Amino acid sequence: MLTDMHAGALLRGLRHQRRLTLEELSGPQLSARRLMLIEDGVDPTARELAELAAKLGCPPLVLRHGLGSGRSAEIRQELAGADEALAQGMSAKARVRYATLAGDPALGSRPDLWRQTELGLALAEEADGDLPEAIERLTHLMNVLAPLDEQLPPMAYEDREETEHRIGVALALCRCLREVGDLTASVHIGEITFSRELPGGWTDRGIELGATLLAAYIERGEQATCRALAAQLLDAAEQLGTPRALRAACWNGATVAAMDGDAQRAGELGDRALAAHAQLSDPRSTGRLRARLAENLLTNCPAEHARARQMLLTAQSELAGSAASAVDLAYCQLSLARTDLLAGDPTAAARQAEEIAARHPAALNLVADAQLLTADTLRAREQTQAAAEVRAGVGEQLEQMQAPARASKAFADSAAELEQCGDLEASTRAYQRALSVGELSSL
Repeated sequence: MLTDMHAGALLRGLRHQRRLTLEELSGPQLSARRLMLIEDGVDPTARELAELAAKLGCPPLVLRHGLGSGRSAEIRQELAGADEALAQGMSAKARVRYATLAGDPALGSRPDLWRQTELGLALAEEADGDLPEAIERLTHLMNVLAPLDEQLPPMAYEDREETEHRIGVALALCRCLREVGDLTASVHIGEITFSRELPGGWTDRGIELGATLLAAYIERGEQATCRALAAQLLDAAEQLGTPRALRAACWNGATVAAMDGDAQRAGELGDRALAAHAQLSDPRSTGRLRARLAENLLTNCPAEHARARQMLLTAQSELAGSAASAVDLAYCQLSLARTDLLAGDPTAAARQAEEIAARHPAALNLVADAQLLTADTLRAREQTQAAAEVRAGVGEQLEQMQAPARASKAFADSAAELEQCGDLEASTRAYQRALSVGELSSL
């Protein structure tokens, strides 16, 4: 049985669960300074415990003893059920289960179970396409586990499970921020976590975080940085020799090779990623990996759009029966729309691109890709002026997202289309904009 000596840790956990600061929990009889002392181990009085329990909305016994062993076992079982539902692609069901657990007023007295619940709920929100809610939850978790403006003490690396959990939260947050178009924040989270968790040594999860950071660099068009990080991750993965590490490193390494126009290298790394993945059981990653390799094929070998389409249809089926997010599925659908365009059906491609952009307005990265496809369909239908206007709008959006290389390309393509239409004045302005934005990407 816990004693009052543990009341501070219990209080901190319950406060974090309710997203309260010390100042917000304090009052005339309990200052923020006094609360800090209690959380640091000073024994609270009976009156203080009663006042805190009333403010936190839980029985005083919770602040003395936390969850009982029986309730803790029940929560673990319910968490396992929610995890299973999410893994099977039933995100709405999983979200309800996680939310029910998160509503237990005493859950915060077991920080480990609270953290698992919050991360599961954030992943379910992401899977539902509710990216802003997932980002808010993951940001709070990051602030509780490892605030970005603080150095981790050496003892933080002693518990490998805690380290893996910190990396898992940062990885999910980095990914969600990338999808809503906040590439600066995505890179910031990824870089800080990547650098401060490396002293603990390379792990599968660490390489997966590096690959997620690499994906953000790819979206920003930072090719030199992408090449360097891709090489570092591949070297570390080969040293580890585990399927998860090799899959992550080869997966995004293939994308970097595709960006460089090295179709042979992209194909080799893609094959290695698939071979490593064959040793794992992860339906969501199976679909995402296959879809990414199909996108690389469309980039380097557009004439092979029929083969890419078959890969994408298989990936779509795999994603639909897994924990894949709505955004994962939307990217796959967008690539399928591109195969329609390449097969000579720009109308079908345009319809799908517009539907995807309308269905996921918060996923700005996805919306930008969808609008670029819309511009391509307009050009294919000889509506070149309209294509140029759409592309310029995407350039504006990408510039706001701090993706200068991609923004510069959008403005340059718009300029070429305006020149084709005979609007030389507008074309010159667009070329100047492309050069101006492009200079930022080289800084």
